Amino acid sequence: MLTETEFVYTTPPYQHQLDALAAAWDKPSFAFFMEQGTGKSKIVVDETVNMIERNTINCIVVLAPNGVHANWQEQFETHGPKDYGKWAIQVYRSKNNAEKQEKLTRDIINSGKVLVFLMNIDALSHQSGIQYLGRILRARRMTYLCIDESHKIKNNSAKRTKVAIEMGKLAKYRRILTGTEAEEGIINLYSQFKFLDWSIIGFKYITPFKGFYCIMGGYENREIIGYRNKEMLALKIAPYIFNRRKKDCLDLPEKIYVSHHIDLTPEQDKMYTTLEEQLLLELDNGTLVDATMALTRFIRLQQVLNGHIDNEAIPSNRASFTADLIEANTKKSIVFCRFVMDVTLVRVALAKLDIESVGITGETDHRLDEINRWRSDPNCRALVITTQTGGTGLTLNEANNTIFYSNSWSATDRLQAEDRNHRIGQNDHVTYHDITVKGKFDDKILKALKCKTNLANEFRLLLAHGMRGDAWKELFQ
Repeated sequence: MLTETEFVYTTPPYQHQLDALAAAWDKPSFAFFMEQGTGKSKIVVDETVNMIERNTINCIVVLAPNGVHANWQEQFETHGPKDYGKWAIQVYRSKNNAEKQEKLTRDIINSGKVLVFLMNIDALSHQSGIQYLGRILRARRMTYLCIDESHKIKNNSAKRTKVAIEMGKLAKYRRILTGTEAEEGIINLYSQFKFLDWSIIGFKYITPFKGFYCIMGGYENREIIGYRNKEMLALKIAPYIFNRRKKDCLDLPEKIYVSHHIDLTPEQDKMYTTLEEQLLLELDNGTLVDATMALTRFIRLQQVLNGHIDNEAIPSNRASFTADLIEANTKKSIVFCRFVMDVTLVRVALAKLDIESVGITGETDHRLDEINRWRSDPNCRALVITTQTGGTGLTLNEANNTIFYSNSWSATDRLQAEDRNHRIGQNDHVTYHDITVKGKFDDKILKALKCKTNLANEFRLLLAHGMRGDAWKELFQ
């Protein structure tokens, strides 16, 4: 096993990340059971870079939930060597032109570079995605195959789970990453470890696994009502896992910030482009000189990015992405939203995953009663609230996870909202997630907030000084 000083890395790792890297090193199968915000993705990037430098892998495949898979490109570029000439990164998108996509894959493989292939795990539910990944794994038999948020393959009967397990057999190294590996019981470990290597848990099929570790009851004795022999299972898997929670990582900062870029749906892209072009035309020709009118246009742009317009939902990835972040967290979460419709969309997405939530807007009666229900009910995992309603005056330390579905233009509002669960009495590190579309208006808002500026006031000043055209266009570059 390599020592800490023998590993190469670009961005300095925390001690727990070095420990994880050392624990997994050169093992064909390994699980990083680490809570959100502990830096699992950096560990994977550092591990694969070290493997590339030692010529032990020639391909990297990351399977992740929709939207998350594309964010991995930024992780490789951030934590890998700058302008690294030994790999080439490709994001698989099922809606892209198939011929061009396959040509890019072939070109990377033929170049001799290591292919870093980032794929939405749901693509394994479709024959085209299955065949595509299968061809890559057969062409590159020294592949590092990683499943991010591996609790997504907990369902043993799901098609994508079965396919992932079969694909794992073609890889040289297999890794799984999640912070919620067995929140609903150790039965969820079965499929994840079958992907890694069934011999770790000692059962090739789920029926004998259930017979040894599960207590059955209920209708026709088909319901799992408890577990046994848990200590034996823990001993079996212990050499193949690295388990950390934020509270255990003393070297982490108190506040942890994570940015996520999601894709627009075709419907959103069309609406956004039309509104943006109309706005820029009005600014260029001088017909839009009233600050209130301008801000109204910006609000509509943001609403489209959030998945709605004129209080009507439009196809969007944002709410489902938010629900996935909540599902992956081990404790309670807060979701801050700018618009009332945002709250509705998030709660609908959570309901599809059977995650109970509380929604609070300015129209909600008995708000404190509802918030207290979220606080006290262990099954109620998410508080979805408008920033205007819940951004001040509340202590919400029950949550260690805060998601900004959408931001207002006020840095003060943002800082106040962050402080709801980062207060005296909070015993965990708190993670703050921002969801934006790269290069679009919500991305500009977040950058302005990071500079602690009030974007709305900047807009008003631009108009007051008669600045149009190029000055405004900078917001959309």
